[in-house]
Amino acid sequence: MSKLFDNYVKFNFHVGLAVLSLASITSLDFGINHKFYHQLIFFTAPFLAYNFIKFHKFFFEGVEHRSRTVGFLLGFFILGIFLFLVQGFYLPSSSWIILFFTLLLVLLYGFPLPGFKFNFRGFKGLKIHLVALSWVLTTVFLPLSLSGQSFNEFSLVYGLQRYLFVLVATLPFEIRDLKLDDPNLSTWPQKWGIQKTQWLGGLFLLLFVFLEIYHSISSNFLLVFGMAILLMGFVLKSKVNQSKYFSSFWVEGVPILWLFLKYITI
Repeated sequence: MSKLFDNYVKFNFHVGLAVLSLASITSLDFGINHKFYHQLIFFTAPFLAYNFIKFHKFFFEGVEHRSRTVGFLLGFFILGIFLFLVQGFYLPSSSWIILFFTLLLVLLYGFPLPGFKFNFRGFKGLKIHLVALSWVLTTVFLPLSLSGQSFNEFSLVYGLQRYLFVLVATLPFEIRDLKLDDPNLSTWPQKWGIQKTQWLGGLFLLLFVFLEIYHSISSNFLLVFGMAILLMGFVLKSKVNQSKYFSSFWVEGVPILWLFLKYITI
């Protein structure tokens, strides 16, 4: 069971569920009833993207060590691609455009630009924004496009609020990787230190809550406020020497808890 749980986290099944949860929250907030194959897209897209970024060296850069575990992952990866392509036949053109830009972000994150020795992740201060933007595209604008809804001022504000939430949720990972990241990345903890990064996270969550109050984005303010408090607690508890699953399971699991509580309070 321990090995199974470790692989569940390591191979980004948990990330896929987190993205699916945020996309489902968007659907509930906008009164959208997605079909099952649409919901599969919300899971398979991040599952494929994150595993590609994490393990592409095993397949494309001549890394010799390929354990049974990576072979197991490859099987799920191929299955995910198959499901993704099958689902793609049912997607409107606007959704394909969003998926194309998301895929472009993934490729630019993982591979160097033409004429450069580093990828988008290597540009100073850009890493955290790439992550947040890709999550917003997948969990806000993709669900709206699948339902045929046009983008308006409200959906843009909703996207901004989600951007702030994901931005802050990324900070525990940034703090965890402080000693591992290349100094040239200029991540927030590298640039401002851990304490100032935590205060910046609090500032962005205040803006997140302000948007909720001002625009009445969700039907349950107390739940949204509670998720902001929970996430802030994780940010304040973050440190370089974290427990193994602090960020990769507990922080990543906040959207899953959010969706669960949203369902039982409807």
